[in-house]
Amino acid sequence: MQVYNPTMNNEAVLFDAAETLFTTRGSVGEIYGSVARRFGCTAPAAAIQAAFVRQFQHSGPLTAENEKQWWRDVVHRVFSEVGIVRDFDGFFDAVYDKFRSSEGWTLFPETREVLEKLKEHALKLGVVSNFDSRVYSVMRSLEILSFFDAVTISSETGYAKPHPEIFRTALRALGVTAESTVLVGDNLEDDVLASKSIGIRAVLLDRSGRYADLDSVPKIQDLQQLLTVCQIRA
Repeated sequence: MQVYNPTMNNEAVLFDAAETLFTTRGSVGEIYGSVARRFGCTAPAAAIQAAFVRQFQHSGPLTAENEKQWWRDVVHRVFSEVGIVRDFDGFFDAVYDKFRSSEGWTLFPETREVLEKLKEHALKLGVVSNFDSRVYSVMRSLEILSFFDAVTISSETGYAKPHPEIFRTALRALGVTAESTVLVGDNLEDDVLASKSIGIRAVLLDRSGRYADLDSVPKIQDLQQLLTVCQIRA
């Protein structure tokens, strides 16, 4: 783990949202499968999970008006592949709402404590994410929304990661410079390399050790280690 020079001026920390601050309650395949079974789909969770990996586009919706349709198209492609459900519209509404709150999401164990520590040290906190506007109700339900000074999402900016403009928008929302900001996210290309390209000091969150052999970027295994990166005692 690389620790930044303590003489650097850390004013803010930007976080990716899903799989950085919080994660799904079970796998995506399990959650979708549990709802789909009520609508006549018999596809196993593993098959649904694999289809999502193939069909999901990390770009995210680019307007508020097309958020739900963007996700509907993804889910329709998945279930066209694994076995279509009865009453697809009813199924989609049910599963879409499941991911609107803590019913579908849970915090990582260390998230709240780390956010508290960062705020104690007067750091500005922001989220920059390709999540849609449900991120607000998710974070409110998980009781972490109040920690953040700004939330920047693709459907409100018209730009999705890895486009540099979404990061510039997040910086403007916090009123900070790239050089005074640390970003942490779980995606090497969309979070780390993209934000580094505009001068943000980025850290890769690698909980599973997927990037164990990668030495070109700073890495942490959990958010607790972010405190060391920011020169804060745990």
